[in-house]
Amino acid sequence: MRTYPLHGILGVGVLLALGLYAQRLGFLPAWAAWGLWAGYLPLALWGLLWGGWRAVPLALGLLAPLFPPLAFLGPLGAALALGRTLPEKAQAAFYGWALVWPALALLLVWQVFPTLYAFYLSLFDRVNFLRPAAFAGLQNYRILLEDPLFWRALGNTFWYVVFTVPTGLLLATFVAILLNTRVAFLGLYRTLFFLPYITALTAAAAVWRWIYHPEFGFLNWLLRTPGLDWLNTPTGVFALLLRPLGIEVQGFWAGPSLAFVAVMAMSVWHFLGYQVVILLAGLQAIPKEYYEAAELDGATFWQRHRLITWPLLSPTTFFLFTLGLIGAFQVFTQVYVLTPTGGVLQDTLTLAFYLYNKGFRDSDFSYASAIAMVTFLIILALTLVQRRVLERRVNYEV
Repeated sequence: MRTYPLHGILGVGVLLALGLYAQRLGFLPAWAAWGLWAGYLPLALWGLLWGGWRAVPLALGLLAPLFPPLAFLGPLGAALALGRTLPEKAQAAFYGWALVWPALALLLVWQVFPTLYAFYLSLFDRVNFLRPAAFAGLQNYRILLEDPLFWRALGNTFWYVVFTVPTGLLLATFVAILLNTRVAFLGLYRTLFFLPYITALTAAAAVWRWIYHPEFGFLNWLLRTPGLDWLNTPTGVFALLLRPLGIEVQGFWAGPSLAFVAVMAMSVWHFLGYQVVILLAGLQAIPKEYYEAAELDGATFWQRHRLITWPLLSPTTFFLFTLGLIGAFQVFTQVYVLTPTGGVLQDTLTLAFYLYNKGFRDSDFSYASAIAMVTFLIILALTLVQRRVLERRVNYEV
């Protein structure tokens, strides 16, 4: 017996409802919304031929241009009317998709559709939503490749990723291993490490701005370096470290500025607690028998963690490394609060910060969208490379 794809028309109905709302808000042309309606029509007619009078609620979806929720309420009503006359497999498929679609719709609305809309905007010339914009094709991308500020922001973001992701992961692993041992006040230590993460990033950055203050900051008092302006020193840290040795390095090889390193240190501190909690869960999933057997064989502390902990913790570290890389390329809040102008000589300008400046300071949303699309492609490419190269070394079997 040939079955009817009721779950399929439910999906089309959800997309039709979203498309109609997007068309009303001006994010989708009318022809696209009517195209979705035209896709719903043959499925509804097929359902009426297949299910007879019990499938009549499907016809309600055709009235979606008047009331968009009817596009998915119609298939839901048809499923209730058809009841057990549907094959068991079709029922499982329909109710499975009915439960998944709310989360999937949110993902489409907040992630997928904005990405597609950003690409659409990037094809126009200086979109500011105040006047009609002319179609410019790939002109924004050509300008972007010749924009020195974009390359400056990309270089700074590269340094941020290289410094914060491995450093944060190694530091969090070390702390998690210590917190996984039997020490007094373990709950207190775990709480103290997690507190920075649950503190609002904006508030934490504001406090660190005071810590870095050249005259009244805590760090200068602690290091006895009064007057050192951490957030307004554009000299690269490699240049600062090599200068006493008589070696002068310039440009990219001078490394990130002292100001940007200060931002990185604050970022590592803020996200350390989150990584520690995830790593602790991974550590506690490793059977204790492995460590007991290693101790009986005379393995040292370093050998136990190198040969047991690190391989068996690899799924967790791979997960954190992937998320850390994605988050590092999107760094914005702490950079904006600590260095609102992008630092001296734009030494703390990142891709997200530059995108913000072009979109909300210069009102050039098409160029900002082009930056967003290039950032998205870089993150996508690096994530695929990670999966291709690093995932082979991940041990999923305990």
